[in-house]
Amino acid sequence: MNLFLALFFISGLAWAKPTVLVGYFDPFGKAPENNSRTVGKMLEARIKKMDLFFDIKTCEVQTKFDVSFEELKDCVNSLPERPVMVIALGETGCDLKVELMARNLDRTKGPDNAGIERRNTPIIPGGRPAIGLTYPLPEMYCALTPEVRSKLIVSNSAGTFVCNNLAYQTAYNEVDLNFGFIHVPSHNCRNIKKQNEKVVSTLMTMINRGMEVSLEVPERPRLPVTKAELEVLRRNNSGDSCLNSFYRAARAWDDKSWWNIFNSEARMNEESSRPSVN
Repeated sequence: MNLFLALFFISGLAWAKPTVLVGYFDPFGKAPENNSRTVGKMLEARIKKMDLFFDIKTCEVQTKFDVSFEELKDCVNSLPERPVMVIALGETGCDLKVELMARNLDRTKGPDNAGIERRNTPIIPGGRPAIGLTYPLPEMYCALTPEVRSKLIVSNSAGTFVCNNLAYQTAYNEVDLNFGFIHVPSHNCRNIKKQNEKVVSTLMTMINRGMEVSLEVPERPRLPVTKAELEVLRRNNSGDSCLNSFYRAARAWDDKSWWNIFNSEARMNEESSRPSVN
């Protein structure tokens, strides 16, 4: 614990430990488990066994559009004090993936747990195409060893399903919330128990550092979403090899022409629905 945190507690300014809230999803479809829930419960058990400077609360939300955001918001509001940091976990792929941003788009290839499907639907009509999250991800990233960092994906897309829907609505509506989203490996990945042990160890290091930074600097700027923002941060952090490598690993919302492809498809759908003029 650094000097600031030590003085914070010795002075008696905090009667209770600051809290990190970790959210996770229920099983999707007919899956027996959602690995975000497994990892979330492992984190809770690990943190509660240790004498750390912070406490953990958890929140399970349903894999349903819009509902998951309302449930996470209820969990935040039910706490006696505002959490210092909120980390929502989802599962996807077989890698650990930290999210920079959320995108203003619902686009499904199948229904959520309420049977709802959405096709190229804005989450917030008129909202920004992408919005940066606010957790201190660069510092959390740099708390890891180079070996662990090399296996971590710094992502510019949380997908277009319920995970992204939750992330966008939270970032858009809860502007004062120190909020981040991390994807853990899916429940059906190979050697998932062994993977989860490594994931929990990595998340423990990241959360510990994230809580330190969040207490030192409560008001966090949003993470970058544009190429111009990233370029400024790369230049400004050229003297810090780790932070510079983080911003070089990061990509803007329109990198790889993801959003341009979506816009082209949306325009085609709109044009095909118009009555023909002979």
